[in-house]
Amino acid sequence: MNTSYSISTSASESFEETTRRVLSFYKELPFNYRQSTEEHVQKIKSRDSTAVYPVLQTLLGGANPSVLEIGCGVGGMANAIAYHHSCPVTAIDFNPVVIERAREVSALLGANVHFEQANLFEYEPNQRADLVISLGVLHHTPDCHAALRRVMNGFVADRGHVFIGLYHKYGREPFLQYFEDLKRDGASDEDLLKAARKLGMGTDDVHVMSWFRDQVLHPHETQHTLEEILPILDECGFRLSSTSINRFGKFSSHQELIREEKKYAEISRERLRQSSYFPGFFVILAQKN
Repeated sequence: MNTSYSISTSASESFEETTRRVLSFYKELPFNYRQSTEEHVQKIKSRDSTAVYPVLQTLLGGANPSVLEIGCGVGGMANAIAYHHSCPVTAIDFNPVVIERAREVSALLGANVHFEQANLFEYEPNQRADLVISLGVLHHTPDCHAALRRVMNGFVADRGHVFIGLYHKYGREPFLQYFEDLKRDGASDEDLLKAARKLGMGTDDVHVMSWFRDQVLHPHETQHTLEEILPILDECGFRLSSTSINRFGKFSSHQELIREEKKYAEISRERLRQSSYFPGFFVILAQKN
């Protein structure tokens, strides 16, 4: 579902043009980038980034599942999984800058990750994975729905899982509107950066800038809802297992979750009133039938 905030891609812009524009933007400064390789290594050693997702840790604690990450960026999640869980991981990204950094980090960690530069719409895995992860990536593609179908239909083994994170329509819009209003009132990029810092995006200059550019100056993104994604899961033969919308708890029906996700807009507005960063992001775990 494209919203009014996806207008950074014009109606006349082609799939390939959008892809090139997004790639050019993130080659200049990738998301979640740190000043040195060593900083990435220390971050991974000191904290298992899967810890914020208990359901993901449960899957990784199984019978040594094969893992594929789509849009791995600088390799934070892929390297953390290999380092902390000893699972074999393959990770792809279309940006050569992040693949280079991810490989450097992996070598210093001694992590078992195969990093490959590839476009998800063209990538053909040697075998399908037990767990396919894609966090904060598919909404930057020219067609998020097509990307979802590609991931689920092309990369997941039978009885395997997908773990996908997307910008949420209701949760994201207040954040985007806040910065659109600042731009309309004549705020410069420097002014916007100051506003982002006040929301608590961090202190490290390089890392903060990478987040600011991704969150505020992004060249293209779309926002989505669980209600919109559920029919695609069904179409591709997947069953929703859990979601961050109800904090990965049990649910009695999809309608219960749909009612819950509509509260995201007010949560986002309240966070803004508190000068607190709220990305407006949701995650789903689904299993292939």
